Formats: sequence, structure tokens, C-alpha cells
Amino acid sequence: MSPVASLTRAAKTQITRLANGLRVATPAVAPSHFAAVGVYVDAGPRDELPIDRGVSHFLSGLAFKSAGDISEPEMTSTISKLGGNIFCTATREAIMYQGAVLHHEVPTAMNLLAHTVLRPNITPDEVQHVRESILFELHHMAARPESYLVEMLHAVAYGGQGLGNSVLADSDSAEAMNAAKIGRFRDRLYTADKMVVAGVGLPHERLVELAEEYFGAAPPAPATPIKRDPAVYVGGSSQLVVPKPPPTHLNPTPPLTHVYAAFPSHGYTHDDMFPLSTLQLLMGGGGSFSAGGPGKGMYSRLYTNVLNRYRWIESCQATHLAYLDSSLFSMAGSCVPEFNKHMLNVMFGEMLHMSQDLTPHEIQRAKNQLKSSLLMHLESQVVQLEDVGRQVLADNRRIEPSELVAKIDRVSHDDLVRVATELTSHRPTCVAIGEELSDLADAEATLEAYRAGTATTGRKKWYSWK
Repeated sequence: MSPVASLTRAAKTQITRLANGLRVATPAVAPSHFAAVGVYVDAGPRDELPIDRGVSHFLSGLAFKSAGDISEPEMTSTISKLGGNIFCTATREAIMYQGAVLHHEVPTAMNLLAHTVLRPNITPDEVQHVRESILFELHHMAARPESYLVEMLHAVAYGGQGLGNSVLADSDSAEAMNAAKIGRFRDRLYTADKMVVAGVGLPHERLVELAEEYFGAAPPAPATPIKRDPAVYVGGSSQLVVPKPPPTHLNPTPPLTHVYAAFPSHGYTHDDMFPLSTLQLLMGGGGSFSAGGPGKGMYSRLYTNVLNRYRWIESCQATHLAYLDSSLFSMAGSCVPEFNKHMLNVMFGEMLHMSQDLTPHEIQRAKNQLKSSLLMHLESQVVQLEDVGRQVLADNRRIEPSELVAKIDRVSHDDLVRVATELTSHRPTCVAIGEELSDLADAEATLEAYRAGTATTGRKKWYSWK
């Protein structure tokens, strides 16, 4: 049987809703020695109120500590015996508790998940321990301020509200955090209607039984369900000037200027997700040095037209940061500070050129890369688990791999031209971090100059890669 035929014939993901509103989802996969299970909560930094800032960061740190009648040492010991592959992650729109265990250990894993999701003790000592960990993390990030660039991008793009809330607690919110604030956030959002229990590698009926046993007591939705405010894109620019660190044998070269430029687009439930994702692979990019060996994305536009042509650009890569009802199609770059004034010219030049000179070869190459990347990642049980949990959480359904492949195959030249043209018609967001940014070009002025045809591009002749 061909891979395409096997994808087409695969059974669809099964979804069951319990009496309290909690959803249970499993894909049809071949049996294996391991099973992956997880709980996905429709809550995150996006849902934090001003008094809640940083709660999601704390919740991910407080996961799998003492809960109900299970002490923290008992929790740690049990997880260790299970293999230790149980963890919690907070994204902007979801908090995810998940793990992979042997089949006969699934009930134990579900018990631990239920305790930490529904009955965490959240003691003052645990809050203090997580506070110290977060403050250490922030101190470590201060040595590499460019690692905060994505948070700056979201804050500026969405006006510091909703999707503009940081996934990281800042030092002030960390110091002010307490169990009462965390409890209020949980009471508001940790209800059964906002949860999905997902599993991979075990029968659907078995997971439904376990979900009813361990999560049947999850609080139901309130009489007036809490609705998430829609994302509101604002756009604009922001810069963070950082002091120059002294050169050392570990860091002999001067720091770089790091720039992120973005345009808004549709969320991941919109059909334009597939042309946008294809466009991101078509633009590609990366760093001037690849430790993994040559060849990865070498024919993408940002490699052939940026990294191979401008020696002063250290990295340049297209990214697509997608959420439920909004996304940011972005380009991240870093350059030698002496060339700051040219960086945005190059980046916006490439972004405005996305809709032009698209060849069948590069379109098909990008579509092939996208399909192979998606299918390769879905070979991992934990990745497949997260895919099921997050899709059902967001849209009450899962787009099956066969449907993903079909939607990517249907992306046309006209689709790419349309989404690329629409993207760059919006106000941009631009953020930068570096030692000296006074000579960095103004983002909106640079963009308007390109639109008016008066920009100095410095563009070299394009190669016609086949």
C-alpha cells in the first residue's frame, strides 16, 4: 500500500464529550508498547487579566508538585518510576499537561494528571520555589536579550493585551504572585468545557473510561460561559538598546543587532493557513552557519537572495506565528551593527517581493517540504498527541493527515500571490534589540518607500534556481 493510500484509508480521530462537557479524543493508530496521554486546558497568557500577569508561567512551574493527598516527594517518585517523561508547557493560548508511558501505567499517569490539573495544593513554599526559578530564568535571559525578541514582537503587535501578553512572568509580577491569584485564575478557566483529554496508542473506549473515572468531577461550565476576547492587531515599532558586554574568550566577537518584522494574517483555523505555511517554507532562510550540515533549505529565497549575498547578515529566517484567530507572518534577522541602516531595506524588500516571480519549481518544493515536515513530526507519539489535543481544543475537530496533505496540494500560485499581497498591505510590526540602534531605518517609512517605488533596494541580480 502506498503512503498516500494508507493516509487516505486511515480512520478518523474519535471524539467523545462527557456529561460535564470535557472532550476525550484519540486518533486511530497502530498499537505500540507505549501510550501518550495529555490534558489540554483552554487557558494561557492570552486570558490573563492585568492582576493575573505571569500566572500561566507559574502554573507550568507548579505542575506535578503536591496535589490532593499526594505529597511532592511521592509525586516525584511516581513520575520517576514511570520514566520521567511527564511535563507541563504553557503556550499563549493553552496549558498542556502530557506524557508518554508504558500501556499498563496509563491509569497511574491519568491519576497524576487529574491530581495536578484538578487538585493542586499550591503551597506557599511551592510558590516561592517557582518564584525563585522564574527570577533565575529572567536573570539568565538578561545575558541574552535577543531571546526576548519574540515577546517584544507580540507585545507591540497586539498592544500588550491578549496575544500581546508575555508567556514569561516579569520580575514585578513574579514577586507579587501568590496562591490566591493562581487560585482565582484556575477557578475562572479550569472548567471541564475548556479541557480536552487526549490519548495516542490506546483504544478510545478505554480512554473514555479513564477520563470519566479521573476527570468526571471536573467543574462544569459556569451558567454564563467565559468568552475569549478576539485578537486585535495594532502594529508599530519598538527598540531595546542593551549595554555592550566586555569581550571574553567565550564571546570574542561584537554582539549583533537583532530585528523582527511582521505582518498580521488569519488564525490557524482559516483556510489561508495552508498558503501562508507554504509561503513561509518558500521564503525559508536560516543562519549563515548550519551545524547540521549543508543543504537544508539552500534553495529557499532567503538563502539565495539574502544569506548568500550579504556577508554582514548573520541570519535571516521567515516564521509564521499562528494562533486561533490571528497570526504573525514574520521575518527575523540579525546583522553586524555597522550595517543597521540596510537591514530593514533587505527584509522588507524580500517581503514585498514574495508575490512576484513565483516559479512552479519553488512552489512545489515548498509544498513538498511542508508535507514532509508535518508527516515526519506526526510520527512522534507525543507530537501527535499534542496535535490532537490542541486541534480539538480549538476547533472541536482534528484535520486528519490525509486532509492536511490534500489541502497543501491544492495551494496554487494565485493563492500565494493573494496571501502575500494581502499580508504586506497592513501596518507592520518591527522590534529590534542591539547596542546602537539610532541608525536603524524607520520601518513604516521604509515600507512606504517600497510601496511608492522610491526605496533604494541595493538588490543584486536574482538567480533563477530550478
